[in-house]
Order: sequence, then C-alpha cells, then structure tokens
Amino acid sequence: MTPPKVLVVDDSRTVRTIVHRTLTNVGYEVITASDGLESLEVVQRDLPQLAILDIRMPYLDGYGVCQELQRLGEPYSKIPIIFLTTLESHALELLGDELGAYLQKPVRPQQLLDTVARFVTPPEPVSVNDI
Repeated sequence: MTPPKVLVVDDSRTVRTIVHRTLTNVGYEVITASDGLESLEVVQRDLPQLAILDIRMPYLDGYGVCQELQRLGEPYSKIPIIFLTTLESHALELLGDELGAYLQKPVRPQQLLDTVARFVTPPEPVSVNDI
C-alpha cells in the first residue's frame, strides 16, 4: 500500500524539517516546498492528498496558493489544506475550517499527527510516542 503523500510548504527550513520528520516517522510520504510558487509546481507534479501551508511566505503566500489551487480546478481544488502559521485570528480559524484545518505554531507533534489523520488515513497507528 502506498503511503499518503503530504505536501509541507514553509519558508522556514526548521519548520519544514520538524514537520517532515514528524510525519515520515509514522510512515507518511512527505514532499516539501519553501514558498508558494514552488508549492504549485510540486502540487501539479506530485498531487499530494493533503497540503500543510504557512501563510506568510515569499513570492506567493498561503492565501495565494489556495486561490491558485481553486483556479486550477479538480483534482487540485479538492486537496485539503492545513494552515500552520504563527498568525492568530478568528477569520483564519474559519478559513481553516472551510478548507481543512488551522494550527498555530509552535504545534505539538501529536496535535499535528491527529490533525493530519483527520484528512488522510495514517499508514500506521499514529502516536508521537512512537517517534
């Protein structure tokens, strides 16, 4: 069985590394991008089942990525989005609920795993204790 493919987009190498490690340690296939423009190339090439997006990024922010995915139509417009950001607002929570989910940085590994598991079936039982 092929593991679920998750795209992680953040301009912080540290955040990309932590999220990548957390997800791959439980069996997800993780692909990364360092900005919004790169993420659109990766999405069209690799078609992930889920995208985890920062909002503040160079070249194209997380909002712009979402707009472009909608413009591209299916299957790209159907990819669930988890916003992972330092920004905090009720509007972001509502947008996250509409498109997928909203998590605020720093995020606990178990909270990240639980949220990801809401959208894609984990390759194996997901517990941060296994990491």
